[in-house]
Amino acid sequence: MNATNTAYLLGRYPILYQGHKLPITQNLMSFGFEVGDGWFKLVDRLSADITALDEKNGSTTIAMQVKSKFGGLRFYIESGSDAIFDLIDKAEADSLTICEWCGEPGEQRGGGWVYTLCDSCWGTKLDEVKK
Repeated sequence: MNATNTAYLLGRYPILYQGHKLPITQNLMSFGFEVGDGWFKLVDRLSADITALDEKNGSTTIAMQVKSKFGGLRFYIESGSDAIFDLIDKAEADSLTICEWCGEPGEQRGGGWVYTLCDSCWGTKLDEVKK
């Protein structure tokens, strides 16, 4: 994710992403958001929903890692309620229909390495692989 989107998420949700300054032996958020900018709105919405639920319930959720794996969003937390895990499950499922690079409708593509991309970005990816 680009620096602007990263700074926004870290600034808007400081409690959720408080581990980003810790060493990797304690929290993998120090690697940043290991997803494309196309999922920025999805991660922002999930972060807002988790934060709102935490505020309502007086709880604290701490993100441990946000990355792409097998073409889908993976959002790992230290611990959380069933409601928090339901929010994460929904966002992870939604990511399989959103292009990770541009945010347009997408689908899973690829062989050895799987991506969720739209037709246009998939064409770009193929061009990169051929170089």
